Amino acid sequence: MAALDRSEALSLGLPFGARAREVHRLLTSVDDADNARLPSAWQDLALCAAENFAREDVWMRATGHASQKDHEIQHRVVLGVMREGALQAGEGKLLQVREMARQRRDWYESMSRPWMQRRRSICAAPASNPRTPRCRRSLRLPCGPRCVKPVSSD
Repeated sequence: MAALDRSEALSLGLPFGARAREVHRLLTSVDDADNARLPSAWQDLALCAAENFAREDVWMRATGHASQKDHEIQHRVVLGVMREGALQAGEGKLLQVREMARQRRDWYESMSRPWMQRRRSICAAPASNPRTPRCRRSLRLPCGPRCVKPVSSD
């Protein structure tokens, strides 16, 4: 499997980011697991993902994230599939679990890539751009030291 790009350059700087990196480390261990280790590696991944999703859901509710409800539904679906994967692993259906791992990676990449691209464009926008402060406020993304604070018009 191709490794996910989890470099700090692509980090969103969110409070659950470290746990998300742990999820992806465990996903790699699922990829690397032999058949004997696969069921426990999958279980470790599912437990970590559930914890990370819970933290992310709390953050989304607290910040009033625009797509909170849709994303929470996606989390429930992904966790349901992961629970099904644990059952299948226990039944020895390891090819299905390996396919689920591939699809889990694809899902994450499809969800995170637009966020990362949007964050980079917001943080790189010049302070003179009148849209920049509004975008930062509406997305509530922590941009880090590269961001310029909105200037009050008072």
